[in-house]
Amino acid sequence: MGHGAVMGGPQTVPFDVAVIGGGITGASAANHLAAAGFSTVLLERADFAGGTSSRSSRLQHCGLTYFSPGRSIWNFLRNPRMAIEHMELARRAMRDRSGFVRATPARARAIGFYMPLYRREGIPLWKARLGFALLRALDPGGVPLDFKPMSAREIAAMPALSHLRDRQDLSGVIRFTEYQFDWPERICVDTVLNARDLGAVTRNYTEVTSVRRQPDGRWRLELLDRRTQARETLEARAVVNAAGAWVDGIAAASGLPVPKINQGLKGTNVVVRLPPEFRGIAIETALPNGDPFYVIPWRDLHYFGPRDEPHEPEAAGFRADEATIRGLLDDFNSVFPDIALSRQDVLYSWAGVRPRTARAGHPDGCEAVLLHDMAQHGAPGYFVYTGGLIMTHRHAGASIAKALSGRMAPSGPARAISHAARQFPQAAGAGFSTGGEAIPLDHLRFSAAHEQVVNLDDLMFRRFPIGWSEGMGLDVAEAVAEGVSDVMGWSPAEVGAQVRRYRAQVAQDFGVGEPCT
Repeated sequence: MGHGAVMGGPQTVPFDVAVIGGGITGASAANHLAAAGFSTVLLERADFAGGTSSRSSRLQHCGLTYFSPGRSIWNFLRNPRMAIEHMELARRAMRDRSGFVRATPARARAIGFYMPLYRREGIPLWKARLGFALLRALDPGGVPLDFKPMSAREIAAMPALSHLRDRQDLSGVIRFTEYQFDWPERICVDTVLNARDLGAVTRNYTEVTSVRRQPDGRWRLELLDRRTQARETLEARAVVNAAGAWVDGIAAASGLPVPKINQGLKGTNVVVRLPPEFRGIAIETALPNGDPFYVIPWRDLHYFGPRDEPHEPEAAGFRADEATIRGLLDDFNSVFPDIALSRQDVLYSWAGVRPRTARAGHPDGCEAVLLHDMAQHGAPGYFVYTGGLIMTHRHAGASIAKALSGRMAPSGPARAISHAARQFPQAAGAGFSTGGEAIPLDHLRFSAAHEQVVNLDDLMFRRFPIGWSEGMGLDVAEAVAEGVSDVMGWSPAEVGAQVRRYRAQVAQDFGVGEPCT
């Protein structure tokens, strides 16, 4: 109970496909591959959605950012390759936006975004109209963008907009609707469980230590169970490396003759409580250097950012450093100078290393989203996915399954795929608050028993959003651990160890509380 799925003894029949990486791209790949009839195993070295998938901007972007800011029409004309790539990325974003919102409304929240337009910089109204017209044309009949230029009277009636910088240079404000994932970790877990329902073997806390091609053409994967330290092996006809920013490290550790194809990009966000007039609204603008800057509601709070920098996928990449936090505060105060946030206003912060496709001349990587067939590099049957995004994860999973279907036959019949949000049994009784939302203890216990929970943080951050509350769940961590202890088989000493582990992780990764020793 509470442990991840296991193979159940020596494996004699190879899987069709082994998917490495239990983030959102790997989860979607496993779901689509299993639906296509491939016998599939999904392998994740930590918990599902425990890495980059939990450190995103949490937005189902409409794709406007692929046109601007910082990208002029002239730049597109001078670089047709970039124009084609960005048009395809915007098309994919719009269509996946509509598909996700319509198929899984329980996991999406509509947010009103406001974008200020300045006379001497940024985006003039005609360009904004053109950009939104292009987006509508890329997804005819899709979920509406609700694009609307605001009148001077409407702008004056919104107190939050009165805090904007350089009001005298403001030529207007446009409003449109974006959707926020509520919450991305749960979307990933739902996808893993849907794949499991289709027959996929799904294993968290299982590290792939080696991937090697055998003389018969099969791939042999050596595994380390990080809970028991037991070592295992399995074989697969094909491997999909969807480990995000770690894809190159897995290939290098295995000695595979494949090129480096990922460039990690660290993004950082900061969480604060803003004045009441900001409640529920988001601001999108550009900084003086052309970088986008977002202020996004998160229940009663807001987060803002990101600040991006090239970074390897090491532990430091998943922590916000002090210089970046202060830089983000400077960015915020340049947009809203009369609010004047200080370091003491930061409730918590998060950072993550996003996977980007490496390309010569692009130190930050490029935005291309690609499935690489490594047959041309002497590794037939080995595929690597780069540039994966949570907002287009279903397209990623479908494209991976389609590519493999064109190269090998599945061993089983195709079945209908599910993108449904998982439902919990009806529950009654006491629960735990996450900032306005109560989570019944019965739901926590059900998850502990059925959703491959191993540690307390799996439950607090990725099965439920308790950890993303203002206090990051520190006030209820012990009660939650005690409430599921019998389901998880934790003794009183193990409950204490889980709580200390949780507190140490929150302090280390989010800058809240003191690290435990």
